[in-house]
Amino acid sequence: EELTKEQIRQAIIKKHECNAKAQIIVESLLEKDIQQDYFLKCLTDINQTHFDDVIEERSILHLCGYPICRKTLSEKDIPKQKYRISMKTNKVYDITARKSFCSNICYKAAMHVKKQMLTSPLWFRDYENIPELDLLPLNSA
Repeated sequence: EELTKEQIRQAIIKKHECNAKAQIIVESLLEKDIQQDYFLKCLTDINQTHFDDVIEERSILHLCGYPICRKTLSEKDIPKQKYRISMKTNKVYDITARKSFCSNICYKAAMHVKKQMLTSPLWFRDYENIPELDLLPLNSA
């Protein structure tokens, strides 16, 4: 089915609006004191790539990459090595991504959120079923 010029124009406007909103959300998640309900509300308007940006930007600011964690990253929290050898599984793991978090608990909680997030373009969200995301409790992740 052919799209009219007006439909294409509307789609481009929608795309720009969604991207602008996502950018504002990413910037807001760089604050130190993020409430859990606000965080959950934000997740429907960003995708996994934006969430990766939040994690990376927070670690640059020396904040734990998990937005609802209020801890700062200190030298003692960040593993020095690049790899970890698991004696349990006899495997070598690259732990570069883990270095953006204050603890394994926050890393697992963030990856749990990311796995649930949609990967589709933001401007398709009006036509999708948005899953209800759940968070791992930080004391048992």
